[in-house]
Amino acid sequence: MLFSRIVRVGAIVAALAVAGWLLAQSQPPSKQYVVLLKRGPKWVAGKPAGEQALGNHGRYLQEQMTKGALQLAGPFLDDSGGLILYNARDEAEVRAIAEHDPGVVDGILAVESIRPFHLAFDAASGKSPLSAAK
Repeated sequence: MLFSRIVRVGAIVAALAVAGWLLAQSQPPSKQYVVLLKRGPKWVAGKPAGEQALGNHGRYLQEQMTKGALQLAGPFLDDSGGLILYNARDEAEVRAIAEHDPGVVDGILAVESIRPFHLAFDAASGKSPLSAAK
């Protein structure tokens, strides 16, 4: 009886693993996009980024990171804007995410450009196109 329960649990776990794998295969692969932000029309002149009303912008980025959409983000040190690296299916998805950012909606920031990106070298993971070519 115990053996049959273990077999059933094992079968369920295997079925869930296969279902997860199939779901992952049916999703379009995620690509990466760089979003460059610049000062928007409501940026308060003379105030650095740390003094702008960007609390909701920060919370939004945290939410995107939790969802797996945001890879990395940060301001430029000259307070001219910032850079965000998003994971998404396509540029339209990234544009929608960027344009719903409260910093952009409020006019403190503006989307300067969105560019597709391919991570070739990654010091954190050791990823390199040269690693395989030994």
